[in-house]
Amino acid sequence: MTQKEADVHVERLLERVGLRPEVANMHAHELSGGMKQRVAMAIAISLQPKVIIADEPTSALDVVVQKRVMETLKDVQEELGASIILIGHDMGLMAQTVDRLGVMYAGRLVELSPIQEALVKPQHPYTRLLIESLPTTKGKKRLRGIPGLAPQLLNLPRGCAFHPRCPHTFDHCTQE
Repeated sequence: MTQKEADVHVERLLERVGLRPEVANMHAHELSGGMKQRVAMAIAISLQPKVIIADEPTSALDVVVQKRVMETLKDVQEELGASIILIGHDMGLMAQTVDRLGVMYAGRLVELSPIQEALVKPQHPYTRLLIESLPTTKGKKRLRGIPGLAPQLLNLPRGCAFHPRCPHTFDHCTQE
């Protein structure tokens, strides 16, 4: 690929994620958070992957920019016919974006189900507490946090790693 061809390819990628071609000549400190995420997206799709892994693609972005970034990601997904693995802590964003939800705690998958099933009837207490921590528009509700501290990954408790923080611990939780 010649330099000219590479420049044209970069311009097309930037346009594909909603950025002007001039962004290719800008330095990182000149870009907003949303622009940086879109540049990262352009880099990620440059080789037309079949799977895109997006790790916290909207962290530290305001809700308007979050929406634009997620719409761009969805457009790119449809254009490429790719699958997206979306990693994040924002259950509200997950509820609006994903088809299936996998919930991990301390490096282990503790729940995997269709998103609507997980939201209505979560199977693991950690999933339930994540959902309960979401703010609601229905009246005044005090936000609930998850009690305790995350475990040290090099010294996990026996059994389910969440059991020291769990309000529903049973004997088998400390064994299996």
